[in-house]
Amino acid sequence: MEKIFRQVQTFLAAPAEHREMFDASDALIWVDWGDEDESILSYLNDVLPEAAQIDYECTDSETERGFDILLKKDGEAHAIPYAADAADRDTTLKTTQEYLAPMYEIRWYMGSLGGDTLAFTVLPAARWRHLEEEFGAEQVAYYFAPIEADSKMFEMDADEVFDLLDQRKQ
Repeated sequence: MEKIFRQVQTFLAAPAEHREMFDASDALIWVDWGDEDESILSYLNDVLPEAAQIDYECTDSETERGFDILLKKDGEAHAIPYAADAADRDTTLKTTQEYLAPMYEIRWYMGSLGGDTLAFTVLPAARWRHLEEEFGAEQVAYYFAPIEADSKMFEMDADEVFDLLDQRKQ
């Protein structure tokens, strides 16, 4: 995780100068809109330390989508709260963020805004606080948006994406 932290720190020090290198770095977890939701959990586990690994299980369900993903923690299992007919990346990411909190935070790398493949970075929450102290919370959030209960990432329509891109230019 320290390497990821240093890559984010270097990027934030001079985003225009380091953007191309950062976009190709292993600090980013790239998620395509068509990825299986359990793949997102696997991608996150690839970068999380062993003690923070996401414990999950895919099970058959009676819903139209035909499966559930159960997140297991502290001896309990909770299904990711998808709609009855389909899973979606936003719900997976938001629920996983809740699972990892308060120790870790998944942030949406806004340099990927507008694509059908979005990038995310996960760091210990204390490291995000350190970056906010060093570069300012506004700058960090401009490049790495926190994932909150009402966040829309993959579920934005084209007008919302263009509006957000226009807002970011100002």
